[in-house]
Amino acid sequence: MLKRDSLTAQMQQLSTVLAKVKRLIIEDAEGEAKNVTLDVFQDYYQLNDDDLLITTEDQFIERIRNKNLKAEELNLLAYFIDEYAGLQEELALQLSLYTKYLSLISLLEDEYNFMSLDHITRRSILKAQLDQL
Repeated sequence: MLKRDSLTAQMQQLSTVLAKVKRLIIEDAEGEAKNVTLDVFQDYYQLNDDDLLITTEDQFIERIRNKNLKAEELNLLAYFIDEYAGLQEELALQLSLYTKYLSLISLLEDEYNFMSLDHITRRSILKAQLDQL
């Protein structure tokens, strides 16, 4: 019970940080939004820029699997990656992050039986855009 309460509290904190990132983006404080997001990746998920931007999609998913994260943690990681991708100036970096986002969504659905209407909608939009490239 204590573990579950702790996880719930952590997910609430991460949700609050995600809302802050979205607010910063709307307020055109993208540099700060990027820094806050990087802090979450490093402090909570122990992921660095190389993990996010350089590793292949398969290497990234394998690293995530090895972390034994709960579905709720993966769900929020996917949201953070989606926001972080939008903050990248280079198209190649955006595409790399979006493919990792799509892989996380597949992982959530296939291995955790976790479905989100937000992710389903976002996947459709991203796949349509990626198909046009």
